[in-house]
Amino acid sequence: MDAPSIVIGAVLLLLGAVGATVSQRGLEDRGRATLAPLGLVPFGILMGAGAALIRGWDLWVSILVGAIVVPVVGVVGRVIELRRRRRRHGER
Repeated sequence: MDAPSIVIGAVLLLLGAVGATVSQRGLEDRGRATLAPLGLVPFGILMGAGAALIRGWDLWVSILVGAIVVPVVGVVGRVIELRRRRRRHGER
């Protein structure tokens, strides 16, 4: 691994993480949370590519894994958040 690959990979990871966070919150604020998993796929691709560059992994496998894992994490995070909110407000 060379330094430029690590720097570019870190930038891709950062862009993907920030983009996914902003995108998910924006969709939720506009009442479009059901579209969030599809909106997170491009950011998962960025994060997968960044991880591949940093770690020296296979690029295409990492892109595919990122495109799947990031939306799944977004959905799971949203479900956990909704459950906590319901418990706090005494709803069931």
